[in-house]
Amino acid sequence: MDLSGFEIKEWPDLRQPVVLVGLGGWGNALNVAKGSAAYLVRRTGARRIGTLKSDAFYRFDENRPTVSIQDGLMHTLRLDHGGLFAAQAPESRRDLLVLVAEEPHLRWDAFSAQILDIAATLSASEFISLGSMYDGVLHTDAVLSAFATDADHLKELDALHIRPVTYHGPTAIHSILHRRACERRLKASSIWTHCPYYLEGTTHPGLVAATVGALARLLDLEIDTQELLDEWERLKKDIQTAIEANPKLQKLIGELRRAKVRGARTGGPVKRPGGDKVIRLKDFRDGD
Repeated sequence: MDLSGFEIKEWPDLRQPVVLVGLGGWGNALNVAKGSAAYLVRRTGARRIGTLKSDAFYRFDENRPTVSIQDGLMHTLRLDHGGLFAAQAPESRRDLLVLVAEEPHLRWDAFSAQILDIAATLSASEFISLGSMYDGVLHTDAVLSAFATDADHLKELDALHIRPVTYHGPTAIHSILHRRACERRLKASSIWTHCPYYLEGTTHPGLVAATVGALARLLDLEIDTQELLDEWERLKKDIQTAIEANPKLQKLIGELRRAKVRGARTGGPVKRPGGDKVIRLKDFRDGD
């Protein structure tokens, strides 16, 4: 077993854990995928049990380390691109192992094999990767889709209104992770949240709440998302104000509403508009 890309500080004692992966990068529209994994870590009180070794999977010229230098002295140098977190879930029959990281630049297959080796070492019962993509949906919608190990698993997800994915085109690392999980006969799914393509920047709290809520129902977890919902209610009012002030946005959203009534959707990622057809969420978020 090769775990050369990870530094495991301790091997946790977990009950049939579900391994959950939330990555930044191409499959992290509006930071919903990585943000949902990070929110679960925070709300479950998960402890950090391992770290990704940056040299193994990342190009520093693409995502540079950060340094803190004060008055000529270097205080910190941060090479970290992600961590492994273990959480006990007493309300559920299974615990959690969560990877929160940036999508690797290099060695996708080796990365996937190593995280599945960790899952095997901990006798994982299920593997889930999270993704989020831009699509022709409204900002008031919460649309989730997935691909999974088999038809029975898809039925389980469908009961939570997570529909099967139909998509052909470029992919993120999620497909390689899923293939590796299937090769090991591990129950697996990749759950994707569809994001409105006329929004960009920072995190969409409403879609993080929807994603976390779906995971909580799927895994029998008790996760409070009220703070996300409160933030989304405030942000939703700001978005509506921006729409009312922009006729081009009103036209775009009107077209999406009519397509929704007809049941017409793209079924996959779409090219985002530019200029004044985009609402930048960071303009409305505190501290951004």
